[in-house]
Amino acid sequence: MNIKISLIVSTYGRYKEVELFLESLLEQNCNFELFEVIIVDQNDELDLVPLVNSFKDKFNLIHVKADFKGLSKAKNIGIDLAKGSIITFPDDDCTFYPDTISNALNFFDKNRDVDVVYGSVFERSTNTNVMRNWPREQKKLNLFNFSMRYSAITCFTRIKLKFNENYGVGAKISSGEELDYVIRAIKDYKVVYSPTIQVWHPKLDVLSMSNQKIYNYAYGYAAIMRKNCNIILAIIFSTSFMYQCVRYFINILAPIQRKKYFLAIKGRFDGFLLLKE
Repeated sequence: MNIKISLIVSTYGRYKEVELFLESLLEQNCNFELFEVIIVDQNDELDLVPLVNSFKDKFNLIHVKADFKGLSKAKNIGIDLAKGSIITFPDDDCTFYPDTISNALNFFDKNRDVDVVYGSVFERSTNTNVMRNWPREQKKLNLFNFSMRYSAITCFTRIKLKFNENYGVGAKISSGEELDYVIRAIKDYKVVYSPTIQVWHPKLDVLSMSNQKIYNYAYGYAAIMRKNCNIILAIIFSTSFMYQCVRYFINILAPIQRKKYFLAIKGRFDGFLLLKE
């Protein structure tokens, strides 16, 4: 049986989380021969070999030991190695539901004109959305509506579109790679959001992030908006910038929150206006 889908996992500094992800694949309700897992291992101290060996006889598993640090570069190496006609990029701390892979395969079987599909990040145990309020209806994505309907870990693609290695963890600009990816995909291919494909990921709270991480995310976001800038993206960026300004003034008497919104504003300003290519 031919491999239909390749799961590319870039990992650094995580063992138990990777183990939980691999265990979730043992619960998939599809034939295990239909998928492969490509682990691009960037650890220099943590040894994943025992973990990898414990799963190698259960499904197709490739372990690539990388001598670099870079999320986008790691994903691109995985893309080059992928045997599947469909590629996805799960985080090393996410897990798949038993129907995640089968629902993705079924979606492409029924929608042969679609090049890329994004699903949702969902907590089934509490029936709640994670990361954002994911819409319940399927939608073709464009530059106007994509921002609330995408996450890299829910991306399943039939195209071997590479990530820009200047962006992402380990690169000069440590975020923005998935935003750049979805914008480029929308410009050249048919991209759809489908709520039927669901992935689990730990809940994220922006206000609990470190100040540096908030700044870096904002900087990367702005840098990508500038890189791909057109009228539509300029409007989206301006709206985002103004929203952060409003949140700053709402929290003017709350020093911790005020600081975080200030960094979100500063990161956007620096990334869009001061970035040197």
